[in-house]
Amino acid sequence: MKIKKKLLLGFGLLFVVVLVLGAISVYYIKVISETANVTLKNNYNTLTFTREMRSVLDENDLPLTSPASNTFNKALQKQENNITEPGEKTATDSLRKAFNLLINHAADLKQMQQAERNARLQLKNIEGLNMHAIELKNEYTHSTVAKATLYLGTTAFLTFFILFILIVNFPGFILNPLRELADGLDKVSKRNYGTRLKFDTSDEFAQLAEAFNSMAVHLEDQENTGLTKLIAAELRIKILIEEIQGAVLGLDEKQEILFINREARKILNLGEKPVTGQSVLVLSKDNPSLKALLEHNNPEHTLKIKHNSKASDFQQRSFEVVVPNLKTDLDSLQVAGYSVGTIRILQESKE
Repeated sequence: MKIKKKLLLGFGLLFVVVLVLGAISVYYIKVISETANVTLKNNYNTLTFTREMRSVLDENDLPLTSPASNTFNKALQKQENNITEPGEKTATDSLRKAFNLLINHAADLKQMQQAERNARLQLKNIEGLNMHAIELKNEYTHSTVAKATLYLGTTAFLTFFILFILIVNFPGFILNPLRELADGLDKVSKRNYGTRLKFDTSDEFAQLAEAFNSMAVHLEDQENTGLTKLIAAELRIKILIEEIQGAVLGLDEKQEILFINREARKILNLGEKPVTGQSVLVLSKDNPSLKALLEHNNPEHTLKIKHNSKASDFQQRSFEVVVPNLKTDLDSLQVAGYSVGTIRILQESKE
């Protein structure tokens, strides 16, 4: 799976979870709000109406006066338009009948008292129905809150879990391959061309590992080819200097011996001891012939060196080896030469 798809999948899943969390929150807030509004709108209003009607009965004697009857009738009409609970309509109808007897001037006092008792009983029934409804709705609200808490808590836990997985895995998912790539490049820079990268994925990092391994193989091939050419060139030079008539001595920029042929060993009295890599300045301290060679660079000056138990004259030729120094300076390529050593050739003078 590509890195882009993995990122889209991870953050897409997180987005969906957050969206579900928001939807659940909005839904249950709406449900709880509507439940509370209905409770206040219906049941609380009914309790207000019954309190007004009971106040009329408590504050007035029988028979009811016209203002008291009007107040009771207005509250009763409001209650008739606000019937919401089962059994409330029957109680309200009975209350209407009792009120009609209370305002019936043809009824005697005993009938009115009986109607008043019946009205108070129906008011009590209506209040009881609405109080019971308030309790049920309050329990329903608490149940809804508990359910919303459970769902929101579960969704929040899932959100945290997904975030935790992303936080733990995402840095390693990106940084570990980059760290391996940096280590591989460091090894290749030290000419360890056998370094290989392997990512057990099918994303862009696998393609990067394939390109890195291809580069390492190519560099290894180039290194082997260059080394082979270098060894071949060194062998050719050794054969060449051995075949040259005369003594040949090669020095690097540190005045250390790079190569020397057999003739030079004989003339300079160096014998068969290994001298390659040694400083001629150090060797010349105990070797007068080598010291004379280093002190005279004039090709017209003839060197007198004791050789084969006799002093012989030798003509010296010196060649400085200069190689180009290529370096990049800003946007321009500067070419300069510097010396990497000298080659000295001694040939015996012929009289």
